Amino acid sequence: MDMPPMDRPRKAASRWSVRRVAWVSTAALAIIAAIGADRFWLRAQEGVDLADFVTADVRRGTLLVEVQGAGVLEPVSERWLTAVVPGTVEEVLARPGAKLGAGDPIVRFANPTVRRELVQARLVLAELEADDRRHAAEVTDRRLAAEARLLDANAQRHEQELRLDAQAQLREQNAISEIDFRSQQIRTDQAKTHAEFEARRFEEVKTALQAERQASEARVQARQAVVEEAEGALASLVVAARVPGTVREVFVNPGEFVVAGGQVARMVDTSSLVAVVRVPEFYASRVAAGQDATATVLNSDILGTVGRVDPAVTEGTVAVDIVLDGPLPTGARPDLSVRATITVAELDDVLYVRRPLHVRDNSTADVFVLDEDDRVATRTTGRFGMGTLRDIEVADGLREGDTLLLGNQTRLERLDVVVVR
Repeated sequence: MDMPPMDRPRKAASRWSVRRVAWVSTAALAIIAAIGADRFWLRAQEGVDLADFVTADVRRGTLLVEVQGAGVLEPVSERWLTAVVPGTVEEVLARPGAKLGAGDPIVRFANPTVRRELVQARLVLAELEADDRRHAAEVTDRRLAAEARLLDANAQRHEQELRLDAQAQLREQNAISEIDFRSQQIRTDQAKTHAEFEARRFEEVKTALQAERQASEARVQARQAVVEEAEGALASLVVAARVPGTVREVFVNPGEFVVAGGQVARMVDTSSLVAVVRVPEFYASRVAAGQDATATVLNSDILGTVGRVDPAVTEGTVAVDIVLDGPLPTGARPDLSVRATITVAELDDVLYVRRPLHVRDNSTADVFVLDEDDRVATRTTGRFGMGTLRDIEVADGLREGDTLLLGNQTRLERLDVVVVR
């Protein structure tokens, strides 16, 4: 049988399907090509210029962990001078910056009352000294009189004892009567008793006279103390340097009245200065007494040692005293600016790198590491240890020789791989 006439249109439909598939394939390839081109374009936009960043190599060696701070020179010893007695400033003899020796005057006061009290005290002392001399003469006379009575009593005793011995010999020879002999014995006993009484009396008189002399001398000494105090008050009208040093401040002016205890001046020993610097509280926990330090004063580096760390925190910083071992440069003085670097640790044979901006001590952070061709930077997690403002220890995650891409990485926050141009 012949084929029915309906078979021809089917061949035409088959050709149409092939064409449609070809069109679809072509469209799909075009879409894929567009997507690829778009991705390539996007990737090109994610690239960065190496010149916009700083690179740093991970190195192995010794890392000195240092803490830096700024401050001023301050004197080791400082003295505040005050007015001992009230008075009016008569003259200012030394100004700030003047170098003085011990005893050199700074300010002179005027106070008529002090002078008048000294004159009165000296007059009273003169009267007491005259009374004391008169009393001393009286005491001597009374002592000599008591001593004379004692000597007379002893002489009478010896005389009676001699008479008794003589009469005893005569009594043995029956040359005198018993009554005369007994009478002599009684007189001898009386003389002995009288001598003993005068001896006790003499000791009592000496004790009494000694007490009187001590009382009189004490009155004179008390008045002498008053005079010395008045003389000291008069001398204190001139406020002078107690030790050699430099006048740092003078708080009074001529004509000004100053009460007792009022501040007059402040002196410092400029030959012995200490650097007082302030370090951030975050690093202060590492600083301890005895650590080595270097202070920069007037462009001169001076070695020193940490002497004291203030336990208090003020405005986010801690004060550290650095005792300077070397001589200060010419022109060094209190309140002069100083910078110091304190070595808090020395890490031997460790990996370290220049500190990235966002990396803190003893923390874990992501950094970008360049490949060997410096064409691609890959996000890498590293663990860091102690560090300084410039360098930081690499504890884990990075290898010696790795090159880090440093700088402002805000534009790279959401990227893991960066093309470097």
